[in-house]
Amino acid sequence: MSRNLLARKLKNYLMTSLTLLTSALAVIPLASILHAAIVEGGRTLLEAGVNFLMELPPTPLSSSVGGVAPALLGSVLATSLAIIISGPVAFLTAFLVTEFPNSIFSKAFEVVVRSFSGIPSLIVSMFVYSVVVVRMGTQSLLAGSLSLAIVVLPYTYVYFTSAMRSVPETVREAAMSLGMSRFQALRHVYVGVSRKYILTGVLMSCVRAFGDTAPLLFTMGFLMNSVFAGLLQPSNSLPVLIFAYALSPYEVFHRVAWGATLLLIVIYLTLFSLTRGLLRGVRL
Repeated sequence: MSRNLLARKLKNYLMTSLTLLTSALAVIPLASILHAAIVEGGRTLLEAGVNFLMELPPTPLSSSVGGVAPALLGSVLATSLAIIISGPVAFLTAFLVTEFPNSIFSKAFEVVVRSFSGIPSLIVSMFVYSVVVVRMGTQSLLAGSLSLAIVVLPYTYVYFTSAMRSVPETVREAAMSLGMSRFQALRHVYVGVSRKYILTGVLMSCVRAFGDTAPLLFTMGFLMNSVFAGLLQPSNSLPVLIFAYALSPYEVFHRVAWGATLLLIVIYLTLFSLTRGLLRGVRL
């Protein structure tokens, strides 16, 4: 074996070992978190059973773990409202930017919307608190949804822009040759052609909104004594419940936080897997 060949094999071995080592350093913390969530959270879920999804949280001195019904329902409602608020804005903005890329309004919208992705979520929460919560006099499900809508808007916009740009130029020309206006082409042609991309954007935005904590800290409130109090009243969410209970001194709250953590991971992985599995082949 020549010396050059031996040196190349040695370099290949070293680089492969270095790659495996750095990959392990990245995976080990995540695996440790998942292991702790499965062990601790699984113990809580096995103890509470399906009632964990339907009951109110326990009191500090309670012997049972109760449930997370207010937080689970609040997360579902806040995520849904956030998508309902941000979706149309992102869709129309993506259409405008794609169809009129040289317009000064398109360039301005492109800069403004993308700049939102660089704003810390906590700043968004404080902004909504000062503009909405202070004027309403209370934290509410609506304020939390508005905060989440601002956070997910740039992500939804990026997915919708990719959807619009996925429409082949030949399809656009065919629609124009039939005498359609741009909005008619959008309604009757573009949406149908890019529906998988659009659905991907909606689902991925749901995943992003469902697990975010910071936008809700100052806006959502912390409802514990009922499952749902109204759109303009305080509500709860799984990320905020985990954050608050993990910092509490009560052991029963820690058990609830672990159970909610495992539940949140399961929901997140389910949504993500469904998105990737059902929409396989979509390139963004």
